[in-house]
Amino acid sequence: MARKQTSLIPRTHRELCEIAERWLMGSQGCPVAIAEPNCIITNEKPDAIGFKGRASVLVEAKTSREDFRADLKKPFRIYPQKGMGYSRYYICEPGIITEDDLPERWGLLHVLPGGRVRIIRYSRAFPEANYAAEISLLTACLYIQKPLKINTVQGRKIQFSPAFGTEAKETEGKGDSMICQHD
Repeated sequence: MARKQTSLIPRTHRELCEIAERWLMGSQGCPVAIAEPNCIITNEKPDAIGFKGRASVLVEAKTSREDFRADLKKPFRIYPQKGMGYSRYYICEPGIITEDDLPERWGLLHVLPGGRVRIIRYSRAFPEANYAAEISLLTACLYIQKPLKINTVQGRKIQFSPAFGTEAKETEGKGDSMICQHD
């Protein structure tokens, strides 16, 4: 079956991760989300992960079928209990991954023109997820001051300077997240 691309310029891995992070905070209602945390404290390096209450949502971004096939060979895919995420999704442009390609219980998100996300298949629960790794990841991100997106109750967007609060910027508008940015 021929695979059809939806745009002339394929999205980069980073763009897919940022779209996933926005999706987690938007339609998934995750008060906390992280794109490409890259904390060396855990074996699994999620592309995006969001947290809401006691549940976590993992999103893996794929720009090619080869990358998707390689991902299926990782230990936390072979042994789901070693992986992060109560819910787990792949995100890609249409034509990269189909519903028939998915491992059991995984969901699929397609990114449409304009960056909109369409749920092709919902994830089923992974109750045996590695929650200790998730806590380690969050702790490491806070320790190294990794940018976290956090929704505020007041619906404000706040950007902190590296010194936690010194010269904090607050902006009004559509954004309802707090961005803890530390470079």
